[in-house]
Amino acid sequence: MNRPDRQRGIALITAILIVSLAVIAATAILSAGSMSIQRTSTLQETEKAWWYATGVEAWVKGILQRDARMNRFDALSDIWAQPVAGLPIENGFLAGQIVDMQGRFNLNNFGFAEAAGQDNEVAFKKWQTVFIRLFEQLEIEPAQARPISEAIKDWVDRDQNPTPYDGAEDNEYLGNNRQSGQPPYRAANRPMTSVTELMAVKGVTPEIYQALLPYVSALPVRTTINVNTAPEPLLRALAAQPSPLLEEFIRSRTEKPVENIGELTNSGALTGNDVDIGMLGTGSQFFQLRANVNIGNSHVAIYSLYYRPTQGAPLVLMRSTDSE
Repeated sequence: MNRPDRQRGIALITAILIVSLAVIAATAILSAGSMSIQRTSTLQETEKAWWYATGVEAWVKGILQRDARMNRFDALSDIWAQPVAGLPIENGFLAGQIVDMQGRFNLNNFGFAEAAGQDNEVAFKKWQTVFIRLFEQLEIEPAQARPISEAIKDWVDRDQNPTPYDGAEDNEYLGNNRQSGQPPYRAANRPMTSVTELMAVKGVTPEIYQALLPYVSALPVRTTINVNTAPEPLLRALAAQPSPLLEEFIRSRTEKPVENIGELTNSGALTGNDVDIGMLGTGSQFFQLRANVNIGNSHVAIYSLYYRPTQGAPLVLMRSTDSE
């Protein structure tokens, strides 16, 4: 007697099940379609951000070339030194800054003395002295500066002879093992191409690396330190004992940069007891662009290293993303 009712119940359950499956399938299709649309949108935004970033990179070439025609020296008041904090663009904004990389301590200078025809040991000691003073200015244990500088010299020079007493060549790095947390590797025995190589050098901890990062560079040739653009701790590291006259120059150099190093020595800001003036300069050829582009949910950050020759257009030597 109840068979028809039972059959109707089964049919109703079947219908509900079919509708549920249809709803699940429709939801899955809509979700997949939405994800696909979002993915496509993100790809388009990222592509657009890259176009803006490369556009900024090309624009900087013109800025650096125009500045070279306007000035015989480089300073923080130059047109290239003015940052762009947040320029509105379609669906986003971009920011950028140009940094004078010759205002930093070039780590490769530790190994370039021989190539420049200088007495390697004498030149190394001069740069080492500044490096040690920089550690003091940054309140990093000065005792670590000497062994680290000697390990850097061995990393960038061409031979396999460890620098006494704390140098490090292949024999030091090949002794690494999994237990120490470092795999075996060899010393580069060539100039650093990126400051990030510093992390591979004996004695450099993540804390020391982060402390040094704003003050060091890895440039492909021997360079001087531009006193008009060097960060304050590095400027103070040039002097055996920073004087009031040097402090006055640091305060006023944006408005009153020096055209030549003689102005600093004549004023007494730097003396014969301080750094060798041959290690200093007022002009620069190496600059770094740091550009950040945000469009929608996409973000692109590039770091481009420029070389500005004495004649001709600036060149982009290398480019990295998200990190120097």
